[in-house]
Amino acid sequence: MATAREMSLVNKDFLVEELGLKQQGNSAVFTNEDCFVLSPSVQRYEKGFDISEFTLAKFDPERQQGFLIVRYMDTFLMAKLESFTKKMMPPELQIQKKNTKPHWKFTVAENPAYHLVNTQNKELRYRLQEPSKKQIISFFKKI
Repeated sequence: MATAREMSLVNKDFLVEELGLKQQGNSAVFTNEDCFVLSPSVQRYEKGFDISEFTLAKFDPERQQGFLIVRYMDTFLMAKLESFTKKMMPPELQIQKKNTKPHWKFTVAENPAYHLVNTQNKELRYRLQEPSKKQIISFFKKI
């Protein structure tokens, strides 16, 4: 079984080499001058990931366009970050535990299209686009 570190590397090379993004430390944040990309890697059976308030605070919508690109197995799932956060990350659904930063938890659902589901309120769902690598490259070249 792959380690968490190995799973976080899946398709990272695409973000860095093909899209020209720079990873911020060992986080799921990738940026260039104009874009902020939050790109969690989902490679396990649980199909889940979380987004911390700390990570989200790095995004400056006045200066950058924001995107969520979930690296889900061999598939890329994409959304505009601002619309996603407005709908899916209300303060009342934030998880606050003693030993972790405040965060929101999500799972990937496939029924029939890809959605992200907020684990604190399973009725809260967000449909994602499923672009090909070629479509993502073309999209980022236009930015």
